[in-house]
Amino acid sequence: MRLRSNCRMPISRSTFTIILGILFGLSATHYLTTLKSLTDPVICGPEQQVSRSEELDIISLRADADVFTRSQSLPGHRRGLILVAIMTAAKYVDTRAYNVWKTWAQHIPGRVMIFVAEGTESIHEDMPLIRLKGVDDTYPPQKKSFAMVKWLAENMADEYDWFLRADDDLYIRGEELAAFLRSVDSSQAHIIGQAGLGNSAEYGLLALGSTDNYCMGGPGIVMSRETLLKVSPHLETCLQHMLTSHEDVELGRCIRKHVNVACTWNYEMQKLFHNNQSAIKESYAKNMKELKDAITLHPIKDPAVMRKVHLRNREIKLREARAQRSLLSSELSTAKAQTLVRMTPNRTIDLTPWDYINNNKILFCADRVNCPRHTVDLSIRTEIADTITQLFDEFNTNARQRGRVLQFQSLQYGYMRVEPTKGVDYVLDMLLWFKKFRPPNRTTISVRRHAYVQQTFGKLRSLAEGVFRSNMRANSTLIEDPTLHMIMPLRGRAAIFGRFAQHLKSICARGGDDLAVSLTIVLYSSEDEMENRETIEMLRSSHIPVSVIEMGDVAFSRGIALMRGAETLPANALLFFTDVDMLFTCDALKRIKSNTILNAQIYFPIVFSEFSHESWSENDKLLADAFHYGRGRGYFRHFGYGLAAMYKADLMDIGGFDTKIEGWGKEDVDLFEKAIKNGRLRVIRSPEPGLVHIYHPIHCDENMPTAQKDMCHGSKAASLASIDTLVEQIAQYA
Repeated sequence: MRLRSNCRMPISRSTFTIILGILFGLSATHYLTTLKSLTDPVICGPEQQVSRSEELDIISLRADADVFTRSQSLPGHRRGLILVAIMTAAKYVDTRAYNVWKTWAQHIPGRVMIFVAEGTESIHEDMPLIRLKGVDDTYPPQKKSFAMVKWLAENMADEYDWFLRADDDLYIRGEELAAFLRSVDSSQAHIIGQAGLGNSAEYGLLALGSTDNYCMGGPGIVMSRETLLKVSPHLETCLQHMLTSHEDVELGRCIRKHVNVACTWNYEMQKLFHNNQSAIKESYAKNMKELKDAITLHPIKDPAVMRKVHLRNREIKLREARAQRSLLSSELSTAKAQTLVRMTPNRTIDLTPWDYINNNKILFCADRVNCPRHTVDLSIRTEIADTITQLFDEFNTNARQRGRVLQFQSLQYGYMRVEPTKGVDYVLDMLLWFKKFRPPNRTTISVRRHAYVQQTFGKLRSLAEGVFRSNMRANSTLIEDPTLHMIMPLRGRAAIFGRFAQHLKSICARGGDDLAVSLTIVLYSSEDEMENRETIEMLRSSHIPVSVIEMGDVAFSRGIALMRGAETLPANALLFFTDVDMLFTCDALKRIKSNTILNAQIYFPIVFSEFSHESWSENDKLLADAFHYGRGRGYFRHFGYGLAAMYKADLMDIGGFDTKIEGWGKEDVDLFEKAIKNGRLRVIRSPEPGLVHIYHPIHCDENMPTAQKDMCHGSKAASLASIDTLVEQIAQYA
């Protein structure tokens, strides 16, 4: 039996559309795959592969019509957020550029590359240098700038959504940059930065149209991937037809002409991409108030200031993280309600009194030495200012949506107290400006408000000494020498040297295996030189390593002597500069070793200096040894820097002693100031009771330079007697 049917399966319009779309998609995929296989370069072997790090020949920059097509998104490939391209010169690559690489470049949510001229070398192998072929360090750097942009387009366009052109004196806040760029559509052509028209002398002379501008190169220029790809084929033409010598102006002109976008016209960009034109040498060295609102800061030419700004930025990020943690903790169901009463005292002595601050200038207190009133310390003023800034940032979080803003006028008065185990409490009485800026209700009113603020201390964190030293020396390749090398200049004073030697001998005898000491004596000729040599032999017979550097009969210079002693030792040697009048304990020498870290930390101990023995009381004269610290017996010489401990590598890094200074004094102060200005090394300055300077009469040569003579007379006067003793002497004649 045969069945016949004239029925047809009905097909709806939507089903037909889907089938047609699938067929079209398959056909298009096949066509594009075939086209790609025909246009892709053939790679026959590893030796024919093109490396991304291949140098770019700026001479052969060519307009490549296919660069945009070749750089389209690859299937399944996810691009990074941003690549920061830094231009630098050979003379700055190991200073400015390296400091950039070791500070903010480590916090960029993408990649950082440093572009230099052909043949530029660096002592730092970890820096990602791109050497541009055919480019030198000629200034202005038009050729280098255009070659860098071309290299980025041809080598990195597939990898990142945004590209930032920067100089080596720019500071970038990576987290803020990322948050800003994620709010902008990267698929569109953009050029972002601080718009410029030229300074007052150049205004109208840069051949800019009435609606034209350019992004200033100093604060950084951000280009979207679309902008980079579209301008790349035209860079050679733009380079050959420049109208000015300013590379940022010409780059902006090229982008305006061929991409049809201009730099962002927005007043807010002056804060976000901040450019300090008032005092370039001192930019941000003292005042960093712009940092909190900025994405970039320019210019910062001093590497020490760059590190200072970076440290300040990390402090801001740490504070924000702690504030966020506190906010999240307060939302827990187990969180306690906020109150100014963080602890309930059970005894009267447990009650912490508040300090009263008047107009942020005078502090009234009741329980300290400088009470009842004194000028508010700079640290307190700075902390209050930061607290107020943070308060108003939180107040104005949604100011634009609300149409109103609060601005700080002045602090009328306030209360402050420190709970040692909890944190700091503030009660601030402030004058504010309350502004409504939406029409028709625009108004400005002066109001007075109280703010109750709590700053909570973070959790205690402890580190083992080995871990701490390792963290401090993270960038060091040297190994610390375990021996403490004492360096001492000596001229005459045989009896005093004999006392020093006997003391050193007894210390080393009971120092143990963990205290290895050597002595380097820089010996000047004198009448009692033979006695000094006999003492040296006595030390050697006691198995104490002693080396002697012969200076002969020349003018005494402590700076020259100490440098001569240091020159005989390796870079990883721990140096301790001392004097023949010193006595020390075994524990003091161990603390010197502990407080000195190679390539990280140096130690300037404050020694206890005896007063003249004639001013001592009878009880002080009966004490058996020098290690007693009564008010009438001596004082910690806070103005003296003669004793110092550091590794030789760090001594040379800060510039060493000034060998032009002759005679007594000044060389120690000069070295201390160099250590502070260095900025890379942490300086520890603390009283050391295990170091005692034995009193001796001081003779000040009237022929020495005025500065040294004044220091000598000041030290002589300070060492005569205590204030109490002098008052007693004066009272006898009253």
